Amino acid sequence: MKQQLLCASAVALLTASTAFAGDTEWFPPDPPTTAATGECYARVRIAPEYDTYSEQVTTQDSYERYNVAPPSLRDEYREYISREAGMRYIVHEPVYETRTETVQVSPAFVEYEVVPATHDTVTETILVREPRMVWRRGYVPGASMTRFDSETGEVWCLVEEAGEYQTVTRNIVVQPASIREINHPAEYAQITRDVLVQEARIEEIPIAEERDTYRIQVLDQHATVDSHVVPVETQTITRYSLRSEERWEWRLVDCEEINLPGHNPPMSSEIPPVASRQTAPSSQGNTYLYGTEMPVDNNAYSEEVPVAQASYSGSSSSSSRSTRRYRQ
Repeated sequence: MKQQLLCASAVALLTASTAFAGDTEWFPPDPPTTAATGECYARVRIAPEYDTYSEQVTTQDSYERYNVAPPSLRDEYREYISREAGMRYIVHEPVYETRTETVQVSPAFVEYEVVPATHDTVTETILVREPRMVWRRGYVPGASMTRFDSETGEVWCLVEEAGEYQTVTRNIVVQPASIREINHPAEYAQITRDVLVQEARIEEIPIAEERDTYRIQVLDQHATVDSHVVPVETQTITRYSLRSEERWEWRLVDCEEINLPGHNPPMSSEIPPVASRQTAPSSQGNTYLYGTEMPVDNNAYSEEVPVAQASYSGSSSSSSRSTRRYRQ
């Protein structure tokens, strides 16, 4: 009877382990099929590996800057005859007519004015680490277990870890700079002068001419425009690329270092007896051997091993328990 119970317990554990490992490729593989009697294996998690690389992002666009020089004007003085020469006669005085003339005092020229560029600050969020799936430690409420080592009997759940972002501020050109042309018209002034209309008669008395000057402005140097390009500004950020994903492996361990209450490593092909000093846990309700309808009495030693199941991308997780019974 004792041998039948142990065989049924071993079959139930292998069935539960196969169902757990075959659920999805994200779960640890099946226990090693080449394991020999008396060998012990530990399930080991191999962490994912990442490659880092640098990437340059633009923080300031290039733009063109203008420098203008205004036109240069100089003053000049022109002489004109304000009163022409004439002859005065004793009998008849000469007759003069006053005339008004328009003269140019400032030439027409063109002035350039710079309309500055319009900039705007833009804040962008850049993904530097993509979301990934990681295994997190969990537990099954109400489950009791006997731990062989730090890995056996634990519940692990596959969860999605959020990606990592970095905020980058950029100064962009909304409207480039431009040149506005301003036309200045020529300026004129009015002058008056006396023009001889009728000369004197009889006695001639010479009248000397009178001269005067007026100030004008002439263009000495034209307005100029000088431009140069402000280079683009960049910033280097670090990104991460997944090189190898997380995986699980079964590795051979020394069975003598495992503290398994009530179990002694077999020295022969016979089934080892359960340690007589082991105290059986208290039974709550009816307990049945995993995969059978065979009840187990209260004097049997029980070890419950939780088996977790989960699926990728937030699918519901479930847990089942396989019970191994050793009759004392």
